[in-house]
Amino acid sequence: MSNWIRDDTSLLQIVAVIADSLSPMQEQRSHASGLLESFKMQTEFLNYLCYLLTEADTDTLLNSQYPFLDVQNYRAAAGMILKNCLLGDSRSYDLDYVKKNIAKGLLTDVPLISNITGIVITTLFSTYYRKNREDPTGVELLSQLLALMANGQLASAKALSKIMEDNAQLFLLEWSGLVKPMDTLVASFLSFSISDSSPDVRAEAIKCLNQVIPLQTQSFIVRIDEFLSNIFQLAQNDQSDIVVLQICISLIELLEFRPDKLINHLSGIIGFAMHVISSSSSQETALKAAEFLLAFASNSYIPESNVKPFINDVVPVLLSKMAYDEDEIIVFEASNDDDAELEDRDEDIKPATAKKSRKRDNSGVDDEYADDEDDDVGEFDTQWNLRKCCAATLDVLTSILPRDVLFIGFPILRERLSSEHWYVREAAILAFGAMADGGMRYFADQLPALIPFLLEKLNDKWAPVRTITCWTLSRFSTWILADNTQFLMPVLESLMNSLLDKKKMVQEASISSVAVFIENCDAEIVETLLYNDLLIKFDECFQLYQKKNLIILYDAVGRLAEKCEFDEAAMNSILPHLIKNWGSLSDADKELWPLLECLSYVAASLGEKFAPMAPEVYHRAWRILVHCVELETQSQSDPSMNVPEKDFTVTSLDLIGGLIQGLGPSSQELLFPGGDRSALQVLAQCLQDPVHEVRQSGFALLGDIAYSYEPILLSQHLVQFLNCISTEIMHNDDTEATPSINNAVWALGLISERIDLAEYIIDLSRVVLDSFCDTTRVLHSSVVDNLAATIGRMAKFHPEVFAAGVFAQDASWARWCEHASGLSDVEEKTAAYYGFVKIMNCTDTGRAMSSSTLHKFLKGVSHDVDIQEFVEDLYGFLMTHSSTLQMLKLSQEEMSFLGQLEQG
Repeated sequence: MSNWIRDDTSLLQIVAVIADSLSPMQEQRSHASGLLESFKMQTEFLNYLCYLLTEADTDTLLNSQYPFLDVQNYRAAAGMILKNCLLGDSRSYDLDYVKKNIAKGLLTDVPLISNITGIVITTLFSTYYRKNREDPTGVELLSQLLALMANGQLASAKALSKIMEDNAQLFLLEWSGLVKPMDTLVASFLSFSISDSSPDVRAEAIKCLNQVIPLQTQSFIVRIDEFLSNIFQLAQNDQSDIVVLQICISLIELLEFRPDKLINHLSGIIGFAMHVISSSSSQETALKAAEFLLAFASNSYIPESNVKPFINDVVPVLLSKMAYDEDEIIVFEASNDDDAELEDRDEDIKPATAKKSRKRDNSGVDDEYADDEDDDVGEFDTQWNLRKCCAATLDVLTSILPRDVLFIGFPILRERLSSEHWYVREAAILAFGAMADGGMRYFADQLPALIPFLLEKLNDKWAPVRTITCWTLSRFSTWILADNTQFLMPVLESLMNSLLDKKKMVQEASISSVAVFIENCDAEIVETLLYNDLLIKFDECFQLYQKKNLIILYDAVGRLAEKCEFDEAAMNSILPHLIKNWGSLSDADKELWPLLECLSYVAASLGEKFAPMAPEVYHRAWRILVHCVELETQSQSDPSMNVPEKDFTVTSLDLIGGLIQGLGPSSQELLFPGGDRSALQVLAQCLQDPVHEVRQSGFALLGDIAYSYEPILLSQHLVQFLNCISTEIMHNDDTEATPSINNAVWALGLISERIDLAEYIIDLSRVVLDSFCDTTRVLHSSVVDNLAATIGRMAKFHPEVFAAGVFAQDASWARWCEHASGLSDVEEKTAAYYGFVKIMNCTDTGRAMSSSTLHKFLKGVSHDVDIQEFVEDLYGFLMTHSSTLQMLKLSQEEMSFLGQLEQG
C-alpha cells in the first residue's frame, strides 16, 4: 500500500468530520467522535491521516476549500488521531504508507506540525517497531531522522531524543537482520553534540546520549572519553542554557554510573557547577547544576577527602541561593496580611493522602528531610526548586564534614541574621535548620544564644520568617530533648503560641513543628509536662483552623494520642471537634482520610472511654469499607467503573483496628454481631489487594482481631488468611511492601499463639525460615526482627519444628539473638524468648551453642523480658550450658541477672 493514492471524496469526508470534531458545539463534536470511531474500522484510514498530517499543505483541493489556518488545525488533529490509533491495536492496519511517508511531516515550516509528526514517529517506534524489529523500514526511518538532524533539523532531533528516552535499550538488539543501531546512534550523537548546528540540536544530541549512559553499553563505554571531552569543551565555550542544562544532566548520570571517570576532573566540574548556579539566567539550569552538587555530596563512591577541598567555595554559593527569588519576594510582601479567618479555597489544599499506618512497622521507610522541607516554606514553595536543593545539599555536606561547613557557614549566617531584609534573615534561619542534624554536636556552644534568638523570630513582622523559624526549631528537637531540656518548655510554649498565629502559613509550620516534638519526646515528658497545655491549645486550634491546617492538626492529635493515654480532658476538649467534623463530611469526601486516621489513634488511646461513640463510628467506617471493596470487585468485570481511591479503604481499616485496640474484647460483638463473620470475608479481599498500603492495614487489622477476640472466630477463614500471609512473605520482593510484610509476619505470630496450627505448622515454619535463614535474600532489618519474634511465638506450642533442620545451627541462633534483642515491646519480646528457650530445650544436645551466641542470648533475655512466664525452662537451658556460661566475660548487670535467676 506504499503506492496508495488518496480518493478526493474520502479525503473531503474525513476532513469534514475532523472539522466537526473541533467544533465549539458539543452535539457536533459528539457526532464527529462517533464517525471517527467507525472510520477506524477502515483499513485505509491511517493512510488518510498520515497524508493529511504530512502533505495537506500542498494539496490543491484542500487549500482551495479551506483557509490556511484551518488546514493546519486539521493536519494537527489528524496527527493526534493517528498517534492514538497507533497506541491502540494497529495490527488491523497496513502501515506501509505511514512508515514510508511519515518523515515528510518533519520538513514543514510549521512547528506545530513538525512537532506532532515527531510524536507520531516516536509512537511508531514504541508500538510497532518495538515488536517488529525485523522490518527494514525501522532502520531506514532512523537513518532519515539522523540525516535530517545532521542538517540541523530540530523536529527530527526532538523526535530522536524522545525515541531514545522511550526505547534506548531496544537499540542494543539486532534490527533488520544483523544491524545493531546503537553503534551508529552513539557515533552520530557525539558528532552532533559539537556541531555548528543550533544550540537546540546540540542540546538534543546530548539529551540522546544521556539516555545511553545508564545502559553502560559497549558502544558508549569505548567512546566515553570522547563524550567527556565534548561536554568539557561545551562547558567552556557554549553559553546556551539548554546546552548547559543537558551537560549538568550528563554529569549527574556519569556520577551515578561512572564516577571513576569524573574523579580526576572534579575541580573543573565543581567550578563549572558553581558558576552555573551563580550566573545562569535559567532557574531550571541552575537547579540542575545544584542537583549535581547534591548528587556529588551524596555519592558513597566519592570519599570524604575528595569533598573537603571544595567546602570553602561550595558553602557560600549554597548559602547565596537559599533566599526566595525576586518574584516570590514580591508575592510574599504583597500577601503578608493576616488571613486566618479567610476560608481555604479547595484548589489551595493539596490532595490529602492517608498516612501509612505506623502500627507494627518500624522500618523507618520515609524521607524525613523531604517531609520537613514541605513544612518549611508553606503554601508558596511546594515545588522542588533551587532554594530547596541548596538546603538539602547543605544538609548532606554538614553530615559529612560538620566542622568544616560550620566554620565557613557560621560567620556568613551570623551577619545575615541581623539583615534589615526579611528574606535574607529567613534564608539564614533556613540554613541553620538545614545544618542542624549533621552539625548538632558542633552547635553546642552556639545554641544557647541561637535558641533565644530564634524564639524572638517567632514574633517577626514577616510571616515567612516566622514560618521558617518553626521548622528550624523542630530540627533542633533531638538536641533539646537529649541534653538540653532547659530549652524544652520555652521553645514549646513559644511554638504553642504560634499555633494561633493570624497567618495560616505560620499555623501550618507551627503545628508541624509541635508534632515533631511530640514524636521525639519520651511519653513520660509528654504526659507530665506537655499534655494539658497541648489539649488546651489544640482545642483553640480546632476553633481557628481552616480546612488545610486541620489536616495537619489531625496528624498532631493522632501523634499525641499514640504517645500517651487520653483521659476525660481529651474527651471534653478534642473529641467533640473530631465528632463534629466527622458528621459534617460525606462518605466520599477526601478530607475524611486524615480525620479517620486521627480517630483510629484517638479511639485506641481513649479505650473504654470511647465506647459510647464506637457503634456510630464503626458502622460508618464499615459502610465505607464495604462500599470500596464491592466497587473494586465489580470493576474487575467492568473496567469503566469508577472505583474510590484506596485511601478510603486504608483509613477505614485503620479506624476499625483503632477501635479494637481501644475497646479490646468488648468490641467483638460490634464487629461480629451474633457471631456473623461476614466482616472476615471483606478483610480477606483486602489482604489480596494489589496496593501495598491496603494489605498493610489489612494485616494489622487481622492481627488486632487475632489478639483481642475469641480464636474460634477465625476458624472458617483461617486457611485463606494463612495463604495470604504466606504469599505476602514468600512472594513479595518490593521494597515498598516492607510495612505490609511486617504486618503479615506480626499477624502470623499472634494467630499462632492463639490457635493451634498443628495441621499447618510444617508449611508455615518453612515459609518463615526460608525468609529468616536465607541470608542471600535482601530483607529490611525490621522484617527480620518480626520474623524472629514470630518464630518464638510459633515455637511456644510447636518448638519441635524448629529444633531440627535449617534453624538448628549456631549461625541461625546467633542471627535470632541479634534481632530478638532489639524488640521494643515487652510482651512481644517475652513471647519470643519463651518460644526460643523451648526450641533450645528440645534441640539435640549434640548441637552446641557457641559461647558468643550464648552471650548474645543472655544480653537479650536480661532486658525487658518477663522471665516469670518461662523461668523453669530458662533455668534448665542455662544449666545445660553452664560450662559455656562459666567461660563468658559477663557484665555486672548480666551476673546480677543470673544471680536473681538462681535465687528465684
